[in-house]
Amino acid sequence: MNATLPAVAFSLLGILVCETASALPRFASRTAAKCQSCHVNPSGGGIRQTFGVTYGRDELPVPTWSDEFGLDDFSTNLTDFVSVGADFRTLFFYQQIPDTGLVPPPAKSNNAFWQMQGDVYMNFRLAKRVSIYIDKGIYSGFEIFGLLNILPAHGFIKVGKFVPNYGTKLDDHTAYVRNYTGFSAERGRAELTGGEIGFSPGPVTITGGVFNAADGFGAGTGNQKAFLGRAEGIFKATEEIAIGLGGNVFTRKSAAGVRTTLLGGFGSFSYQNLTIFGEGDLVETKAGGVKVTALIAYIEADFVVTPGLDVKFAYDFYDPDKDFKTGAMSRYSFGFEFFPLSGVEVRPIYRLVKEDPTDVKNDEFHLLIHFYL
Repeated sequence: MNATLPAVAFSLLGILVCETASALPRFASRTAAKCQSCHVNPSGGGIRQTFGVTYGRDELPVPTWSDEFGLDDFSTNLTDFVSVGADFRTLFFYQQIPDTGLVPPPAKSNNAFWQMQGDVYMNFRLAKRVSIYIDKGIYSGFEIFGLLNILPAHGFIKVGKFVPNYGTKLDDHTAYVRNYTGFSAERGRAELTGGEIGFSPGPVTITGGVFNAADGFGAGTGNQKAFLGRAEGIFKATEEIAIGLGGNVFTRKSAAGVRTTLLGGFGSFSYQNLTIFGEGDLVETKAGGVKVTALIAYIEADFVVTPGLDVKFAYDFYDPDKDFKTGAMSRYSFGFEFFPLSGVEVRPIYRLVKEDPTDVKNDEFHLLIHFYL
């Protein structure tokens, strides 16, 4: 499927103006801060460092409401050696159901509540710069790893079971750049057992990793391995402009001999109240002498209307085989993100879904309620 001109443009823009990976990339771009500045996990997400906690409670919510309902001595540290965190997301969704021509005709729409996320995080400090990190979700997924921040140039070693640091970490696991690269819970367990090593001199971070190609129990994992390489940087061009740029590669071979290679670029641009970030990926699959290359792109623009309220636009694109002229999918999302109080987010989003060559009525409305610690 040949990528359409808009898809190529968005993909290139995603490569040229993107971000360092974080749970919410626009915040990394706005602050020109690395993942480690806001999160214990060098890959971003999960338990927040002091800077991340302060930013989430002081900068995001409506100021007057936050002052009225905020906790003066709030801390995520239970002791000097144990800290906690949590993310809780409940989603109400409405989706149109295409007319299939069946008799009797199906319902025109579907709606339901869905517990999208319920993660609890704990970090145990064993020594200065040494800790054990645990992330347990409401479903079967979990991350657990040892973290040693002991290398020169602000370097780290990370060993255990976790999601490899590929691409842009979004809180929407249905985003095509997470779902169709295989790093979403919708595709099963995205965590792999292995290790990563990284160095972060100045504004640049370089990461490498080796993992089981597929996780099982003991010998059930097989001999195949997966490899990760990543380089990224985020820079302050002026006091009001921050620019991020990066790229990564991930490759693995299954026990059946299927080789999958992901090659992607990502970055961000932030000026005053406007933040743009995105990602573009090529996913190459080789099996039995046949090669298929998919193209995936994502771009998002956020604008702070007033403290506590962001307006949001996002574009997803997925072409499962760029050598065919049809079969691509696009998705346009627009809505708001409202932070009324510290630790609370409300996000109404409407999505237009477009398929090629046959488009059907399957648009969606999402209302997300997010509590975070």
